[in-house]
Amino acid sequence: MGKKSDITQSKIADTAMELFLKKGFDGVKMQELADKAGVNKGLLHHYFKNKQGLFDMIFARAIDQLFGRIELSFDTNVSLQDIIESIIDAYFDMLLSNPKLPIFVFFELNKNPELVHRLFTSNRIGIIIKGLKSTNKSVGDKVAIHIILTIVSLSVFPFMAKPMVLKMVKNEKNFVQLIEERRPIVKNLLKNLVDTL
Repeated sequence: MGKKSDITQSKIADTAMELFLKKGFDGVKMQELADKAGVNKGLLHHYFKNKQGLFDMIFARAIDQLFGRIELSFDTNVSLQDIIESIIDAYFDMLLSNPKLPIFVFFELNKNPELVHRLFTSNRIGIIIKGLKSTNKSVGDKVAIHIILTIVSLSVFPFMAKPMVLKMVKNEKNFVQLIEERRPIVKNLLKNLVDTL
């Protein structure tokens, strides 16, 4: 980066991500985004032709945050369990850094099935399945899918149900502590799952 135009575009994108995470696609108005980013609406449209184009970029960024770090976990010189634990750590770290991200992604996926199609045709899921299979000859497509679904469901649900969980644990500090306590539990559950598949 460095150029003023790159900095401005990045500021708009960061502001858009913040607003889309908070309000979803329908809840964000371009004027509100321009005001919050500190730019005029014309400049906003110069960088991003319309709200859909901006949203598509932000959604792709969100998907990258959800799945991108997982891909970095693959190394054929380590065991399947080490890979799984690395994926879980990457996923938990990402969720703690971006607690609203799962709600945003799943809400938009349910509202717009075309996004689901783009997610799966981006081949990101395929890369993760291939990476899991490469670590252990006994891992086929179905086992890899079970691993992915189990990691995602066990990791994401507390964030999706955060208002309910906060009622149980009383405050944000206790929520974070609960999530950290959950990390080794999820690793152990995945180890047991892999042993039974």
